[in-house]
Amino acid sequence: MKIKCLLAALAISVFLSVPAQAQDEMETRHEIGISYGAVPNSVWVDVLTDVIGAMFGESHNNNKFVGPIGLEYYYHTSPLIGVGAVAVFATNNEDAFHNDIKNGHHTKSYFTFMPSVKFNWLRKNHWGMYSKVAVGATYAHFNYEDYDEDGKKDGNNTTASDLMFNFQASLIGIEAGSQHVRGFAEFGVGEQGIVLGGVRYKF
Repeated sequence: MKIKCLLAALAISVFLSVPAQAQDEMETRHEIGISYGAVPNSVWVDVLTDVIGAMFGESHNNNKFVGPIGLEYYYHTSPLIGVGAVAVFATNNEDAFHNDIKNGHHTKSYFTFMPSVKFNWLRKNHWGMYSKVAVGATYAHFNYEDYDEDGKKDGNNTTASDLMFNFQASLIGIEAGSQHVRGFAEFGVGEQGIVLGGVRYKF
């Protein structure tokens, strides 16, 4: 009789806990994050451009690269999988030289949008580990200001743009904090960087 009562009490407690767990998952199905990374794909585009330009006597100096700054959103269809998108911005300002003579200033801006999938393969109360994959495109805008022989702007500007394939593959992501606010770090490769960190809000 005592065993039957114990089993009945256990069944009732499990039954009552399921709605509570479901409610917690529903409360945190959405998440918004902001990040800052290092060495994105757009850096490699600049490096390749510089290598090709060096063959023709062109070089760059005083590089000021900002970003990548990432903004992402995910909706969790289950505790394991989240689907969403990532937007990334990065820009590079640099002085241009031809045969060691300054002849201009370049501004390169990269705007990226990528649908994404996130896999939460380890979930704890205050921390977790995950991986994510994002694939999309980057709109690159280039502005070239020409300088005269005295190193001053001569008023001639040239603009160009390009649309490029891009991606982010974060093999390992670690997050820690409360149920709703967590800091995170990711390691991988792509437009958000080979390493990036930020904060996300779950609701």
